[in-house]
Amino acid sequence: MKQSVDALYNVFSRITGVSPAHIGTDKDIMLPSGKAISPSAAAHCLLEMKRTAVFLRGIHQAILQKIENNTSGPIHILYAGTGPYGTLVIPLLYLFTPDKIQVDLLDINPVSLEALRKLIDELQLNDYIGSVFCEDATTFTLSRHYDIAISETMLACLKSEPQVAVMQNIIPQLQPEAIFIPEEICIDAALTNPKMEQDRLLYYENEAPPFRRIALGNVFAVNKQNLDTDRMQKTIEIPDEKDFPVLKLFTTVKVFGSEQLSENDSSITLPVNFYDLRKQPTLHIAFWYVQGEKPHIESRVVCKPALYQTEIMNSL
Repeated sequence: MKQSVDALYNVFSRITGVSPAHIGTDKDIMLPSGKAISPSAAAHCLLEMKRTAVFLRGIHQAILQKIENNTSGPIHILYAGTGPYGTLVIPLLYLFTPDKIQVDLLDINPVSLEALRKLIDELQLNDYIGSVFCEDATTFTLSRHYDIAISETMLACLKSEPQVAVMQNIIPQLQPEAIFIPEEICIDAALTNPKMEQDRLLYYENEAPPFRRIALGNVFAVNKQNLDTDRMQKTIEIPDEKDFPVLKLFTTVKVFGSEQLSENDSSITLPVNFYDLRKQPTLHIAFWYVQGEKPHIESRVVCKPALYQTEIMNSL
């Protein structure tokens, strides 16, 4: 897997002239709905081998499914947030012919799109490409029917980047039978023991150390049927478990079918320490998602000391 993504990176960076080495010299674009990362930062995503592999496998399966069910011409794909490499589609095009698959490209950053055009020209893939849009995916209006729409513009716990806003804009414009990738993003909470967590990460041989977490349930999920973040507040009761004092949030990205990214598979599914219960005994925590320039999960922690009850606001 690493050899494959390294080979892709070597080809793509040579052709486009964009590489992670430029991180910090090119700029992110700040949108009303979150941060559109810079071309070099987007290029770096390719090097996360499992993230790249799982998305490519899932998208490949979705394409095969749509081609099998389509007899009236090519299937049409919208790829929103392409970055400079078009990582989630470009490597798959050689597996098909242009009469089977056509792709429209969308990115807010003109530097990324210019680099991607160089890549497409050099690899002689123009026959697969339809329209190229330099627009904001959170406000973009679809002008045609798409069989598949793809957008991976996120960080762990859906922080900072506009993934949710992109889904809220594009999915309602699709036909019901269209596929949106990723199919679902879930964030779940669990109480953890810091020593057990550390021992598990450091373990690599001999007998596995004891390990346990206390699952608290889902705090947020977004998919085709569940897009209204204003109605997604979840309140979770906190059990009295002194040996498991750290509440963590875990992101799972269901790409398509059985292909998914879970804990520690990539930077977008890294666990996040959310609250340390050793600060104060806690009754329950309410979670909700805040959108805007800095999207994030917000919470209200309800604590109960011996003589009075307090509330603590916490944001990720």
